[in-house]
Amino acid sequence: MIWPLREKQPISTIEIKTLRLSLRPGELADFPQWKTVRQRSFPYLKPFEPTWPDGCLTADFFDRRVKRLASEWAHDRTYAFLIFLQDGTLVGGININNVCRGAANYGSLGYWLDEQAQGNGYMTEAADAVLDYAFRVLHFSRMNAATLPHNHKSRAMLQRLNFAEEGFARNYIQIDGRRQDHVLYGLNAGDYLGAAGNSR
Repeated sequence: MIWPLREKQPISTIEIKTLRLSLRPGELADFPQWKTVRQRSFPYLKPFEPTWPDGCLTADFFDRRVKRLASEWAHDRTYAFLIFLQDGTLVGGININNVCRGAANYGSLGYWLDEQAQGNGYMTEAADAVLDYAFRVLHFSRMNAATLPHNHKSRAMLQRLNFAEEGFARNYIQIDGRRQDHVLYGLNAGDYLGAAGNSR
């Protein structure tokens, strides 16, 4: 079997637009907004994310992050997007992590949203766009996701996107300083592409 070629488009030209959002890889010029949003949302995001390293809100850290993610994009390991409103306001981020090609051919969805942007359906809109990109452009066969059992917003969003709950993993990922249980979800390309509204 010949595996489908991955997307070769230069990272600097990549942008996904939806009705209300624009998604693209991060750039060095995004640092001021990124720092403001992440700093403001820290108390809200802290219980749902791995422990933030020292210096993670500095310009140097962000510079290294942008360069690392660009390299990982080029090598088909991670596809990281920042999420903006159409007016250029940064509201969050969404990644395709842990890329595994070959017979498995999957990635894992990860995401965060500014506390002030919650409740508007932005993440569902962004995730649907990234899934479309993952299946149609990057030719993944499957996308995985994992969320804390008590993260009801995240679980509801995955269900809206037709992810199936597939299992439970004890002490799965380090979140907020300790290994925590996660509920596991999966979505196959055929199920996504065959669903109503995704035949475009």
